[in-house]
Amino acid sequence: MGCEGPYLQLRPLSGGREWDADPSRVRALTSEELLRARLAEANARSRTGLGVQRLQPSLE
Repeated sequence: MGCEGPYLQLRPLSGGREWDADPSRVRALTSEELLRARLAEANARSRTGLGVQRLQPSLE
């Protein structure tokens, strides 16, 4: 997310409150972790209907 003094400011991929992290203890996500996070986000959107276009039945 950004930097504040000697710390990195991080936020969960799904949103939420940020926190400060020591840069020496941070690493990039593995491809498996990134895929898992993206899949969880897509599943959550499909359950709530966000980003899903629903067809309206014709009234004619």
